[in-house]
Amino acid sequence: MFRVRLGKTGNSVKLTIPKPILEGFGWEEGDEIEILVSDFDIALRKAKRKPGKK
Repeated sequence: MFRVRLGKTGNSVKLTIPKPILEGFGWEEGDEIEILVSDFDIALRKAKRKPGKK
């Protein structure tokens, strides 16, 4: 388990994902991530590419 702290950025709050987690999912800077919210849980997943987009 990893513990991270939320940080302020402008009028929003950011969450930093530790490098071992990013590498485990094959994510990298610039990837588009979807945020799913259900009750008190949050799930993240890599967004599927839209046809015709690189």
